[in-house]
This record gives sequence, C-alpha cells and structure tokens, in this order.
Amino acid sequence: MAGTTRGSLARKLVPAGFFAALALFGLALWADAPRLIDALAGFDLRMLPLALALASMNFVVRFIRWQYYLSHLGISVPRRDSAGIFLSGLSMSITPGKIGELLKCFMLRDRHDVKISTTAPAVVAERYTDILGIMALVAIGATRFEGGGPILIAGGVLLLILLVVLTASDKMIDRAGAFLSGTLFKGRSLETSWAQESGEAFRSLLRGRPVAVGSSLAALAWFFECVAALVVIRGFGEAGVTLLGATFTYATATLAGALSMLPGGLGATEGSMAVLLTRQDVTPYAAAGATIVIRACTLWWGVGIGAIAYLAHAASARTALEEAVSGEDTV
Repeated sequence: MAGTTRGSLARKLVPAGFFAALALFGLALWADAPRLIDALAGFDLRMLPLALALASMNFVVRFIRWQYYLSHLGISVPRRDSAGIFLSGLSMSITPGKIGELLKCFMLRDRHDVKISTTAPAVVAERYTDILGIMALVAIGATRFEGGGPILIAGGVLLLILLVVLTASDKMIDRAGAFLSGTLFKGRSLETSWAQESGEAFRSLLRGRPVAVGSSLAALAWFFECVAALVVIRGFGEAGVTLLGATFTYATATLAGALSMLPGGLGATEGSMAVLLTRQDVTPYAAAGATIVIRACTLWWGVGIGAIAYLAHAASARTALEEAVSGEDTV
C-alpha cells in the first residue's frame, strides 16, 4: 500500500515539477539569468523570517474558516486533529485537480466517519470564498494602480457571474454540485444519493452569513500574503512599490493562477506577478527574483508545512491518500 501510494503521488507531482521548472526557466530567460542570480544574492535575508511568518498567518486564518465551516455543518472534530488534517491538505496544493482538498475529505471519513458528501461542499466553499476574497483585494489595489480599471471591471463581471450561478436558485446550486461530483470524483462509482446529501450543505454554505464570513476571512488570509510579498520586495531594495501596489500585484497574480487551472497556478502566477512588478518601475531581474522568493515563502512554504503534517499523520493518511489519487474506490 505504501509503495503504491508513493508511486501514485509521484505521478501526480510530475506535472507540478514540470511547470515549476518551466516557470523558473521562463523567468531566468526573461530577466537575464546572470542579473537574476545577482539580484537573488543581494536579497536581504533579514526579511525572510517576517515574510514566512506573514505567510503562515494565511494558513492560520484559513484554518479558522475551515473550523467555522465544519461547525456550521454540525461536524465535530477535535481541533488538534482537524488542524493536522487541514495542514496535510496543503501538501497536495500543487497537484492537478486539487488532490489535496480531496485528501482532507478522505481523512475526515477514515478518522471520524464523516461522509465525503458532507465535507466536499466545505472544500468548494473554501475555493469559492477564496476567489471572492482575492477579488476584493484586487479591487482595493486597483483603485490606486495605474491601468487597474479594466482588470477591476473584468473582475466585477466575473464576481457577478459567480454570485448569480451559485446563489440564484436551488437548481443552480444542485447543478454546481453535480458538476463538482463529476469533476472531483471522475472515474469513481458515486452513490445516487451523493448529490442529494450534499445539496443541503451546498445551499447552506454558499449563501448568507457563511459566504460573508468565509469571504471576509479569505480576504484577511490572502492579505497577509500580500504583505509578505511587500516585505520580500523591500528585501530586494525596491522601495517604490506601495502596499496597495503589492496587494494588487499579488492578488491579481494569484487569481490568474487560480483561473489557469494549472497545478498551483505555476507559470501563470509567476508570469503575471513579474510583469505587474515591472509596471511599478521594478527592474526585470529584481521582479523575477522577488517573484521566486515570494512563491517560495507562500506556495512552497505551505507545501513544506503540509508535508510535515502529512508525515505526522502518515499512519492514518496513507489509505486516504491512496484513495484520493487512485480514482478507483467509491466515496
């Protein structure tokens, strides 16, 4: 089982490794590799602990939201165990199809006998409110960012579509649930009652107070990473980027990565971030260097923390991971 699990996981990580290497190569080519290396060598390492601490606050706030959703759904899980499950999911954030999010559902089922049809809507609510929170940050940053108007308008249209599709009617939510089950659990034999059982949870989480609370926490969580990005930029000696500029840059790049559907947004996020930084008079090599360090302090730091949490729960998580990546078992 363990060997199969490692093999399955390795196959899922191959695309992420490919896109990460491609993103690094693209940045080096775009920024002039020798100058990029010099910029990285000149980074003020005293900024690194603060950037990592701010990025870690993102995970803390998102965990609070996770706990809120579980409580709202009437799911009782010891906080320490819930934290381990939540953090374990971070280790899979660079796998295609958000396999890490499925891992949380399977671990909850195996450790606490909670149906996946109940927890999957909470995972969807996380992603939905993440988008709403990030778009709010984009809007805030766009108010003071030159050329941000078109992005703000496009984001507003997308936000309106999301709100209409997922909150307009019960039928819309049920269809979204059916689409989710077909996407997340492709290749599995789902029970006919899955959509019915999850429909009520979807309707509960995607409306009213849960959406407001979830979106507010998401905006706060991702704002911490925007500040972390600013700290890193300052570490490269770039004092011209303001907090609003860093917020717009990081939030827009994160949204671009999410919409790209690439593993971890690799490539799309890096490219968007580097270009937006140059629009704020940051040199290409400093922009590329800052992008690399920012992604190391946010995405890869989270993956590392998640891997440690997963290993700490390895005995009970192996089976869940195997099912999450195999696509052969029922839910």
